[in-house]
Amino acid sequence: MFRSIIVRRMALPTVVGVGILLAATSAAAESLGDPPAPPAEAAPAQPGSPPSGSRGSAPPPVDPTSVIRERMLTFTTKSPDTLDMRGVEPSLYRGTYYRASVEKKRRCVAKRESEGFYDVVSHDGYFGAYQMSPELARGATWMMLREHKRLLGESVAKRTLAKLRATPVNQWPRYWQDAAFSTVYNWKHTGSGAKHWKGGRWRC
Repeated sequence: MFRSIIVRRMALPTVVGVGILLAATSAAAESLGDPPAPPAEAAPAQPGSPPSGSRGSAPPPVDPTSVIRERMLTFTTKSPDTLDMRGVEPSLYRGTYYRASVEKKRRCVAKRESEGFYDVVSHDGYFGAYQMSPELARGATWMMLREHKRLLGESVAKRTLAKLRATPVNQWPRYWQDAAFSTVYNWKHTGSGAKHWKGGRWRC
């Protein structure tokens, strides 16, 4: 069923003659006179004292998992790619439910449903690039939770998806709309959720 939408990088080696080098070395030695006395030997450090020049204990090690999760959160919610709401582009989501074999169909659905405008609302109450109903979108947030607990950490995933749940789909960043489509479409097996996009102006 057609859904009308609101439009989107020498040093040349210096060759020094042996005579010149020896002369320069001799002149330098005469001008310096007797060599200075060696410095007094430093007292050994006391056990437990910080190394010389230390300003305190070393910083704690960085947890690589935390770094990865923080980068993932930024990518999915704040990156220029995810905030780009116009155009039929390769899926930003490439997680558990993404299928390369479905990518052509996913693009077709986005083109058919919204012309690739991720921020649209239809006159009959469907939202975003894939024209989801509020009920389907709400269900998708619960379906995406388990995977994103691993990707973002449990508390961050819960908070992020709760925020999406309270937000119309057409205001979700591109990543989350792509993730919702693939999760719903391939939930039980590849294509198990195709029924949600079976209608439209043309067959995908």
